[in-house]
Amino acid sequence: MNIVLIQAIISGVLLGLMYALASLGLTIIWGIIEVVNFAQADFLMLGMFTAYWLNYLLGLDPLLTLPIAFCATFLVGIIIQHFCINRVLDAPMLTQVGVTFAFLLIIRHLALVLWGPDSRSVTTWYSSESFRVGSVLINYPMLFSSVLAVIATILLTLFLKYTDVGIALRAVSQDRTAAQLCGVNVKKMYTLAFALGVGITGLTGGLFSTMLYITPEVGAVFGLLMFTIVVLGGFRSMLGTFVGGLIVGIVESISALYLTPGMKDVPVFILFLIILIIKPSGLFGE
Repeated sequence: MNIVLIQAIISGVLLGLMYALASLGLTIIWGIIEVVNFAQADFLMLGMFTAYWLNYLLGLDPLLTLPIAFCATFLVGIIIQHFCINRVLDAPMLTQVGVTFAFLLIIRHLALVLWGPDSRSVTTWYSSESFRVGSVLINYPMLFSSVLAVIATILLTLFLKYTDVGIALRAVSQDRTAAQLCGVNVKKMYTLAFALGVGITGLTGGLFSTMLYITPEVGAVFGLLMFTIVVLGGFRSMLGTFVGGLIVGIVESISALYLTPGMKDVPVFILFLIILIIKPSGLFGE
């Protein structure tokens, strides 16, 4: 196999792991609350700016700021869910979409006002470093970020599967009425689910800050990809989201070899349409 193609596939896998983690937050919110959060990718932008400012002001490595990025976006998620989303849970879906889209505009334009439209970047000792495996080069920022993305995914899975709170969240996802009859506080679980979902995406923003330019508009780049990954995998399936992230990362990376930067996502959406025509519920959807 062509070395360049192997390089693209490996880079696509590493990138796909981070795509998957970012999209898992969207899966959790829909799976438990059944609200489509159009502002999800802008929490990724907030995570990137959190990492940037902590690096710029305090000199912290962006990978060390991940807990702070998670906590900051988690707290914002609690506020938004408690005061706004809870009030429209029983409203028509169009109303819910309007509310989350309004938050997209508020967060994005507030970031523009506070930090301006200029792009920023984080520079660390490993920013331009890489190591060689045979004929393949792997840069450190992508490797470190993808490994941490896998660790975060494993911790999230263990939390949802083995802790009392995680079991309560899954119970609400499967049957909220039965969960409520068993003593689960459904509204608290909704708040936790939304905050956890945006917190995970915010944490992923900290990972991406080591690799990409940071601007208030960066959420627009990721938003459509995140929705594509979640729908591709099956809206409620965490495994589907993980697989969908890998597929999108690999296809995008290979496409970049043969297409211009503005066209590299086209094969992703073509594949997305083909899979949905064959299986409308997504790869792992029911």
